[in-house]
Amino acid sequence: MTKPMHALSASVVVAFCTLCSRAHELWLNHLELFDNNPRADELMKSIARPEWVRLSIISQEYSLLQVRKLHDPAGTGDKITLGIDYMLTYGSWSDSVRLGELATELDGLANKLKDVRNKILSHNDLATIVAGATLGEFDKGADEKYFKDLQEFVNIVHDQVVGGPYPFNNIVRNDIAFFLRTIKPLSIKKQSDGLTSPPTPCA
Repeated sequence: MTKPMHALSASVVVAFCTLCSRAHELWLNHLELFDNNPRADELMKSIARPEWVRLSIISQEYSLLQVRKLHDPAGTGDKITLGIDYMLTYGSWSDSVRLGELATELDGLANKLKDVRNKILSHNDLATIVAGATLGEFDKGADEKYFKDLQEFVNIVHDQVVGGPYPFNNIVRNDIAFFLRTIKPLSIKKQSDGLTSPPTPCA
């Protein structure tokens, strides 16, 4: 059955859904690789700790940035941004009330990430850096609720324009499991074999 004409094209809606799915994938990747990793303690106590911590920071910062970008205004000056606001502003939805409710719920978490995006992830705000301020904190479980609501939002817009839901891909859990199998536990002796001390910084 052909879907009736909509204010937004199918290609635009699919592009939006893809961005949301990507944000979910990166969040889930960080969750499974660092937060829920059964070998996290082992890796933190190993010689790999510095790199493990570094990768965790990179993963978390990039993941949070993708979430916050979904909440950029649809239009700023002469620039148009594809995100939740764009879908609400330029789409014509039979479930507009529910989409508005979901957008409000999603903003709850996204608003807590606004400062960390503006002052740390996208800029180096002097006062924030010097003060060592902690930004972007949210309640435990708020991220899981966020992506549950985002999945509902995506399913609604995709169904009305393209047809059917647009389920997020959870295969990343398997990818993480396969990845961890390639990282073999090392004895203390093997960890230190062949390694040299880092060079002393110049005075």
